[in-house]
Amino acid sequence: MCADADPMGIISPSDDDACRPLAAYSNRFRSISGTARTRVLASIHSFIAGRTRADGAFLARCLSFLFALLFANFAAAAPSVLVLLTEADGAYAEFAEALKNERGARGGFSLAVATRTALSPGDLAAHDLVVAVGAGALRVLANAADVPTPVLSVLVPQSAYESITAGGAGRRWSAIHIDQPYSRQLLLIRSALPDARRVGVLVNAEHPERIQTLRAALPGSSLELVTGVFQAESSIFPALSRVLDQADVFLALPDPQAHNAGMVRNLLLTSFRARVPVVGFSAAYARAGAVMSLYSTPEQIARQTADLIGEWLDRHVWPEARYPRHFTVSVNSHVARSLGLRIEDEDALRDRLVRQERLP
Repeated sequence: MCADADPMGIISPSDDDACRPLAAYSNRFRSISGTARTRVLASIHSFIAGRTRADGAFLARCLSFLFALLFANFAAAAPSVLVLLTEADGAYAEFAEALKNERGARGGFSLAVATRTALSPGDLAAHDLVVAVGAGALRVLANAADVPTPVLSVLVPQSAYESITAGGAGRRWSAIHIDQPYSRQLLLIRSALPDARRVGVLVNAEHPERIQTLRAALPGSSLELVTGVFQAESSIFPALSRVLDQADVFLALPDPQAHNAGMVRNLLLTSFRARVPVVGFSAAYARAGAVMSLYSTPEQIARQTADLIGEWLDRHVWPEARYPRHFTVSVNSHVARSLGLRIEDEDALRDRLVRQERLP
């Protein structure tokens, strides 16, 4: 970045990082009126006509100036989207880069990227939309006194989104949750593990509604639910042991208490020793020892985000908060073989889920 870069802490405004100002990527410029534009063009025409020996280089410079003027006016009119990152690296940066690529391919809006620590309330007025990437960025906006700019939350679990935005009714907020719909997860289990009947889950006592939501996704399937409820970290493994004694497969639900870095290894080892396959919710879960995982990548979330931005530009209203449309299936074939399981290819499983979700 240059020394006179934007004070908001722009990470990557565009492929051709401008230093001052950041073209259409962080600031809104006042459009040049039609009358002013006509006068500029008339002046250029008059000046060129008055030159009896105008050379080609001079004409080229005038045309370049004209095109630059018109392009600047077009860029200034493009709606501005601020991508507010929880952190400047990891999945957050991957999402920002993917959304930038989507914008480059589609056009229609300008893009600025900033971290939550560099944001001040006045910065929001320069943008038409805000995409909050991660719970930290969402929390900064939710704690602000007044955020009139429409907000789209991404890479945040549904439970965290609802908790952070509680009391925010009436604000123009929506979300693409990072977690997968229960119906899709159960469909994956039925497709990949057709002999499984009892699905084990651990549920935090603070979120009993998850059990009802899971049960609501069961009708029409041959699956039944085996639930274990925990209240503190010390009660997780006793509850897990009771669940594994009865379950044919264990479905890991996103919960920071049960599925943090310190707990996952022991959970996977306990499940493996009990000969119960685990279905996880991230690529890392599958690499660590889950027999398979169902998740959406930052690139897939960015693709859907670009779609929703397009919808907002057409209708000036967000759709209801929703689950990811695009998703990935990862299979740990080594763990599957160790458990004596034959599981289809990842792409075949994903394609089957896509086809079945399209059925009425």
